[in-house]
Amino acid sequence: MDWKKEEDTYLLPGYAKFPFVPAKGEGAWITAEDGTKYLDFYGGHAVALLGHCPPAVVAAVQAQAETLLFYSTLAYSPLRAQAAKALVELCGEPGSKVFFCNSGAEANENAMRLARAATGKKLIVATDGSFHGRTAGALAATGIAKYRQGVAGLGTDVAHVPFGDLHAAKAALEMGAAGFILEPIQSMSGAVCPPAGYLQGLASACEAAGAALIFDEVQTGLGRVGAPSAAHSYGVTPSIQTFAKGLGSGVPCGAVLASPEVASKVKSGDLGSTFGGGPLACAAIAATLGEVSSRKLWENAASLEKLIRDTFTFPGIVGIQGKGLLLGLMLDRPAKAVQQALLEKGVLVGTSDVPNVLRLLPPLTINREEVGILKNVLEQSLLPGAVLA
Repeated sequence: MDWKKEEDTYLLPGYAKFPFVPAKGEGAWITAEDGTKYLDFYGGHAVALLGHCPPAVVAAVQAQAETLLFYSTLAYSPLRAQAAKALVELCGEPGSKVFFCNSGAEANENAMRLARAATGKKLIVATDGSFHGRTAGALAATGIAKYRQGVAGLGTDVAHVPFGDLHAAKAALEMGAAGFILEPIQSMSGAVCPPAGYLQGLASACEAAGAALIFDEVQTGLGRVGAPSAAHSYGVTPSIQTFAKGLGSGVPCGAVLASPEVASKVKSGDLGSTFGGGPLACAAIAATLGEVSSRKLWENAASLEKLIRDTFTFPGIVGIQGKGLLLGLMLDRPAKAVQQALLEKGVLVGTSDVPNVLRLLPPLTINREEVGILKNVLEQSLLPGAVLA
C-alpha cells in the first residue's frame, strides 16, 4: 500500500515530511519500510533521548500495558510518584513538586498559569526567537513571528523582548510581570546560547520584580546540554521548569517542575489533566529518567560536543552554536539543500528558522563512530559542487 498517499488523503497537513516510511528503530538508527537505514541525528524533534526503542523503556511500557493501561489522577499511582521523584532528583531542588501533562505546549501553558496564580499578576514576558508550542497561550509567548501570523484568539497579556538583552528584560518586568519565560538555549532559532551572565542577571531581575522565572527545558533538559538541565549548566535556579520531548522516550508526556515557593501556593483543584500522569506515560518517564541518571548521559553529550567542535572544522562550516547535543552547525550556504543531500546519503538532521543552520538533536546514546559517520557524509556533501550553494 502507498502509505504516503493514504496519509495525505486522510490527515490534515502538518510538517513537511521526510520521503520515507519508518518501519523500525534501534538506537540511533531508523530502518525504512523499503529496508533503507538512516542514521538519526535529529531524533524526531529531540524525542529519541535514549535512541529508538530503548530496551529499558520498552520493557517498562510492555509490563505496564499488560497490567493497567490507564486510570486518572483521581487515584494514587506508585509509578507517578516514582516518576515525579526521579524528575525532582535529576532537575529540581528539595521541596520541588511536579505536575504531569501531555506535551511541551501544555507544560508551558500550565507554567504560565502557575506564574500568574502565584503572583496575582497577568503579564508574561517572553523573548524574540523563542518557540514554546502551538496551543494558544504557548503560541502567544512564542517569539518567532511567522508562527503567530494570521492566528486569531491568542492571549494578549504577553510582551516580547530581545533574547540576551537584560536591560529590556528589566524594563518589561517592571511593568508588573507575573513571569518571564524563555528557552535557556533557543533551539528553533539555530541553537543560540545566552550571553555570559544573562540568565544569572535575569534570575536576579525576576526576584527583584516578584516575577517567576520560567525555563522552557523541553529541548534543553534531561541531559541534552551536557548537564542534567540547562539550569544546572548555567548555575541558575528558575521558579518553574517545563519538560517534554525526550521525557518519555517517545510516549507522549510533559511535566511542570515547580520550586518549593511556587508549589506552596498551589491548591487542590488548581491543576488537572485527564491523561497527564497516566500509568503508561509514567512507566516510560521513570524508565527514561532512570537510564539518564544511572548512566550520567549528560557526560556523553558533553564529550561528543567537544568531539564535534574539534573535528567539524572543514570548509563549509563557519561556526557551531549550542551546547551538548543541542547544536547548530552554521553553514556558508542554505541548510535545506545540505539536509537533503545528507538524507540521500542516509543521515537525518534538522534545519531551523535560520536558513543557513543545520540542527543536531541526536540521542544522548550516540557514539564516536556514529559522529564520525556524520562528519564524513557532511564533509563530502560540502565539497565544491556537491550541493548547490
